[in-house]
Amino acid sequence: MATQRRGRNNNVEVVGADNHSHGVPSSSNPSLRRQHPSPIFPKGVSLVCLVFVFFLVVIIVEFTAYRLLSIPSYSISTSNTVATISSKSNSDSDTTHSTHDNVSKIVKNQNVRHKTAAVSQYTNPSPTQQPTITANAIASYEPTATTKGKRVVTAIKQHHRNAQYWKTHTPDPVPPLDSSSTSTDDDTINAKTDEQPPIIAYVVTLTKCKGRASLDGAAVLLHSIRRNSYGWDPNLLQQLKDANDDKQDGDKDAPIYGGKGGRYRYRAYVIVDPSASPSIKGAKGECARYLQKIGYTVLHRPPLVPLFKLADADDEDGDANGSSTNAFYDELKKSGYVGMQRPNHGPTARHPNENPNKLRFLMHDDGCCGYSELLKLHVYGLVEHELAVHLDLDSLLLRPMDDLFDVMLAKGDIESRRSKLMSMMAHNLPRTKDVDISKPIDAAFTRDYNSVKNPSLDAPVGYQGGFLAVRPNIQVLERYRSILQRGEFLLNPRLGWGGKHGGFYGDLTFQGILPYYYEDVAPALEGVGHNEIELNRCIYNQMADNPRKSTYKFPRATPLDPKAMGFRDTKICRDGREDCSDTDCQRTHPKESITTHFTFAGKPWDCSEGNAGTVAHDTCIGLLREWYGIRRELENWWLSPPTSADKSRPYYWRKETIANVHESRRGALDADGTFLGYCDEHGSGGYRRLVEPDEPK
Repeated sequence: MATQRRGRNNNVEVVGADNHSHGVPSSSNPSLRRQHPSPIFPKGVSLVCLVFVFFLVVIIVEFTAYRLLSIPSYSISTSNTVATISSKSNSDSDTTHSTHDNVSKIVKNQNVRHKTAAVSQYTNPSPTQQPTITANAIASYEPTATTKGKRVVTAIKQHHRNAQYWKTHTPDPVPPLDSSSTSTDDDTINAKTDEQPPIIAYVVTLTKCKGRASLDGAAVLLHSIRRNSYGWDPNLLQQLKDANDDKQDGDKDAPIYGGKGGRYRYRAYVIVDPSASPSIKGAKGECARYLQKIGYTVLHRPPLVPLFKLADADDEDGDANGSSTNAFYDELKKSGYVGMQRPNHGPTARHPNENPNKLRFLMHDDGCCGYSELLKLHVYGLVEHELAVHLDLDSLLLRPMDDLFDVMLAKGDIESRRSKLMSMMAHNLPRTKDVDISKPIDAAFTRDYNSVKNPSLDAPVGYQGGFLAVRPNIQVLERYRSILQRGEFLLNPRLGWGGKHGGFYGDLTFQGILPYYYEDVAPALEGVGHNEIELNRCIYNQMADNPRKSTYKFPRATPLDPKAMGFRDTKICRDGREDCSDTDCQRTHPKESITTHFTFAGKPWDCSEGNAGTVAHDTCIGLLREWYGIRRELENWWLSPPTSADKSRPYYWRKETIANVHESRRGALDADGTFLGYCDEHGSGGYRRLVEPDEPK
């Protein structure tokens, strides 16, 4: 018998042995049988033992991975500084909010454990194809075993790196709101001489600079705000086209809705995470510098509460230049960290078997942007403004939001405000509440029914993270800080904030903490008024979504040919009602909407097909077409030289830049229709980027 041996450890490893298996000789050779002892176990039992050993090894590996997450502290050395993250769960108080009186009952009666959920973006199917899911768009609620350790290290390093920034910096102050500081452009102001209207703060958030395509969204969004605000001259539209459009362009390329100015002034802000600061040289700071250039005011903001404890070792040596840390950093340290004041006992206490750091690690990866998404809460801190609106970069104003602002600021007679309110608020939904029209309204939002896992009338529903209008209030901001310090988010099972607001996409951060505040915390605070409105999501933050569940595993629009598409609508309404036809946003014409959010319709910079093969297609194509039209108008505006009163505005003036602008309009995909020449093919690879304006002369 010939055998082959290869070295490993003791240089012995059997690779192959004729007809033998597991060391048992062939029964046709008695001499060989005499040379080998009988196996310890019968042949069948040997296989069972091997399987048992295999599963035992798997269990040991999984247990080791879990124990790594349970280590009390982590020490990560970065830039000659050691960040020690303690997992000690302190509790300065055993008291709980009075809002949690019924949480014990909820937890006791809850017998359904929330499973890991996923959220995805979809590639747009043609009418004869089933939808597919892009690999990079899937985000699970919890880290998988293979990536858990990596995510832990990443979370700590990122937290440590951002904390270093605040040793030598403080939050940017809001510039004074005088006539020279507003973003209303002097060359577009019409002849209005009456008292200046309030300035609305429009806010976006930048947590990291991942790519330039979405910056086109920021530029077009800003222009949609500009053209629907006080000071924009409607007569300028035709002047721009006459002066700057290509010869073959006509009225078909102009925006269809809005563009006639508005009753309120505006200023645009971008809240920036230190990891995307414009002060960073190179690509990481490029996005913020671009937004600054085109008209956004940059505001650096820290987390309300550090995600992890800031260790003393972080500031022993001061900054890189040897100076001591500033007073602001000391205050940031004193604010503690997420969950530091969580009660040790009671219905919102951490489960005994729950890793002390699990909540913080999950928040780091939650939703679209992780813990950084909570930077959006700084919209409450813009107290220099009477109103502030936070929008995602993939949003667009189709028409002015003046009626909403009138209602929120209690402007006009009460009957007029009541009429406006009835036309914009959500009606007959399970959580619709009465609004006191005699008082100003503190917040306006839409709900994200698409993220409801098990629809029912009492199912928890998050607020949609792409739209929030508020009356800024520092006290409210401080209450959010307190919520994070207490960290009363129930896991195992995933019941959410206060045991009520969880189990949906983004529940750990922005989309979950908002309903927790307005529905639990604020109502329980004695003497604290709260007056908020749920808006009709087909009018504000319109996403062209289907109000019914689909047989597909993710929300989908109603297919025109269910057999060809491979899925169909069910009779189940996502809001738990029997009839939800009054919220069928996929059939809502763009002329009925005020703002839109490009989620289900696809991104304009992905040259989306707009839900081809579904009833939502016409609505989506109409919204996409408007985005491209406003982009065209923005380009024409940048092609127009500024007046002497507005010399600081960027515009196109170099010959090569102007040539590039006209070339960017010559895409082959439906150039005379939806895409206006900005796409060569469907998909992000076919999109023609917006040409960056030149610096002022």
